Amino acid sequence: MKKEYKQDIPNQEKPQHGSTNRKRNRLLYLLLGIPIPIIIGLFVITTGNKEVTVSRLKRTANPENSAIVRTIFRNKPEKGLSPETVQIMLKDTDLFDARRNPSVPGLSHKFEVQNKGTVVYDHASGLMWQQSGSQDDMNYEKAKDYVSKLNSEQFSGYNDWRLPTLEEAMSLMEPTHKNGDLHIDQVFDPYQARIWTSDFRKDSMVWVVRFDSGYCDYAYNDGNINYSVRAVR
Repeated sequence: MKKEYKQDIPNQEKPQHGSTNRKRNRLLYLLLGIPIPIIIGLFVITTGNKEVTVSRLKRTANPENSAIVRTIFRNKPEKGLSPETVQIMLKDTDLFDARRNPSVPGLSHKFEVQNKGTVVYDHASGLMWQQSGSQDDMNYEKAKDYVSKLNSEQFSGYNDWRLPTLEEAMSLMEPTHKNGDLHIDQVFDPYQARIWTSDFRKDSMVWVVRFDSGYCDYAYNDGNINYSVRAVR
C-alpha cells in the first residue's frame, strides 16, 4: 500500500497535502474542542450554585424537615447523687447551670405544644412535659401523690407521668431569662419557678431545680420544704 501511494502521488505534492490536511484537522479539533470545556464548566458552576441555593431554601422554608439530634437523658432516679457527680453530668451533657456550668448554651430545644395546650413535647429530648404543673408548692411526699393522681386521672391521656430526673429537669434550664425572670422557655407556665426531681443527694435530701436562680440544688424532704411539680413522661 505504501508503494502504490508513492507511485500515485508525486513526491513534491505529498508534504503539501499531508501538511494541509493536518493543519485543517488541528484547526477543526481546536474549533470543536474549545466550547466543550466552557460548556461543561458552566454546567458544573450553574448546577453547583443551584444546589447550594435549593439547599438553603429548604433549610429556611422547611425547618421542621431539618435533622434533629436527639439527646437521651437518664430517666431512672438515683440515690446518693453527689455534687461532684452532678458537676460531671452537667459538663458531659452541656447543660447550663449558673454555678456549675455557666459557659454553655444548654440544650437546643424544638418544643411543640400538644393536646390543647396541656403538654409540651420536646423533639430535642423526646420528653413530654406538663405545660403548667402543680398550682401549689408542696413537700416531697405530696409531690409524689400529685404525680400518682395525674396517672390515676390519665392526665392528657397518659398514665405514665413521673417526677423528672435531675438531668431531665436541667435540660429545660436556659442560660438567660426567657420567661419573665425565669431561666425557662416561655412556652411553659411561669408559676413553677422551682421543681422537685426524683434524684436524691442522700436519704434526707432531694435534688431540685431552680429556674428563678438558674441552677440546681438539693433540699430536705422532711415535710417542711415546699416546691412545685412539673411532671414528665
